[in-house]
Amino acid sequence: MHTDRDIWINIFDEQNEKMARLQLCDAVKRVVTRELPDIFEMEAVKALAVAVRTTIVKRLRMFDGVGCEKYPGADISTGMNGYGEIANIELIRKNVGKRFDEFYNIACTASDITSGTIITCGGRPITADYHLTCGGGTENSEDVLGNRVMYFRKVLCKYCSNSPYWESTVDIPVKEIEDKLNVKIFKSSSISGPESEGIVDRIDRDETGRIRSIRIGGRFFTGKQIKDILGLNSSRFGWDPVAIRFNVRGSGEGLGMCLYGANSMAQQGKSYIDILKYYYTNIDIGNIDIADDAMPLKGKAFVIDAGHGGEQGDDEIGPSGLREKDVNLYIVKKLGGYLAKSGAQIIYTRVQDDAVPLPERVGIVNSNRPNFLISIHQNFFFASGVSGTEVYYYRGDAEGEKLSRFILDNIVKALGTRNRGCKTADMYILRESKVSSVVVECMHISNPEEESRLKDDKVKDETAKAIYRGIMDYYGI
Repeated sequence: MHTDRDIWINIFDEQNEKMARLQLCDAVKRVVTRELPDIFEMEAVKALAVAVRTTIVKRLRMFDGVGCEKYPGADISTGMNGYGEIANIELIRKNVGKRFDEFYNIACTASDITSGTIITCGGRPITADYHLTCGGGTENSEDVLGNRVMYFRKVLCKYCSNSPYWESTVDIPVKEIEDKLNVKIFKSSSISGPESEGIVDRIDRDETGRIRSIRIGGRFFTGKQIKDILGLNSSRFGWDPVAIRFNVRGSGEGLGMCLYGANSMAQQGKSYIDILKYYYTNIDIGNIDIADDAMPLKGKAFVIDAGHGGEQGDDEIGPSGLREKDVNLYIVKKLGGYLAKSGAQIIYTRVQDDAVPLPERVGIVNSNRPNFLISIHQNFFFASGVSGTEVYYYRGDAEGEKLSRFILDNIVKALGTRNRGCKTADMYILRESKVSSVVVECMHISNPEEESRLKDDKVKDETAKAIYRGIMDYYGI
């Protein structure tokens, strides 16, 4: 079992313009200290520690996280909202205040007990969102994020009714609401005013605008009565609402774990695992799986696709009769071998000369949800003089684009082929696969010289090694 001490986080300090390093265990303790709203039951704090650890791990580049795009090499930066504060424990101490030591001690205990434990869905860490009080039920992800997430399903929660955030009120001036929402609620005058059912309604004015009759709070009054009782100068009057009181239940967006609900569950004897599995659906709870030097790709999965196939395949054929489908399969098997030796899980779309329809290939990808789909092909152009290597990715697939550049650079360097660039394409296999994907056009089989090279097993071996090295470069290995 790996612990939080085995993992280091790279934090870019924007103020001092340098990289800092922090152990995951310290990061978890600091975030839990900051997020605790009060002294909670230990099982609830343990649940929070696991949620915090999981969300941090999901971001780390060593686990295929996005890292900090602004500063290459960093996992987070001090300027990132919600993360940067963990680099400065004194800042957390200042924000938490007099109860810092009390909070920090319970956070340390919970973090140490659950060290190395994270939440996964489909074998990958989740983004374990949480909030103070759900107010009776959590939310489906599509109602908050706009897309469906398996582990963010609505659950009813009866546990947080004793939370100080269960019911609250806030009075907001109408002018502030108008400014923030960019709307105009009402503009009154001495002869007009907005009706509000049950408050001010059933208004009757004469032709000059004087109030004949008005109902306030369910009772009818004449304009003169209101003038005399309230001390107004005239019965010709209007009114403006100056503030709206919002009655609010709960606190937060409602995604994931309800913290006060978790605390009540803990008070009733529920374990932190019970709590996590109640609020996050379709999940598993287990230990962080860290690759080692001998198996640097352990925990990663790839679907490797040998383009075309079958006796009546629609593959390209070189000038001397070399079949693209055969070259693709040879390279795929070699590439799969290199990746497997490094600890990766390999799923092939075909391992022999079979005709596998594109929808079936995409089905293999989407059912396995690998880290990447890598589809191997050889290019063809009607002008036999055209040569070189190019790699395709789907528009908007940032990770596919990044991997394509590493693969292209390594093939060009290893084989001396012409660099034809990385390009977007609307290919079916790229468009329909729900994971980051690349299509590698290794060489032009229509070019006599490159066809001749592709007949040489050593060249195909070197091509597979170059793609493998591109993958390793992508992961910084």
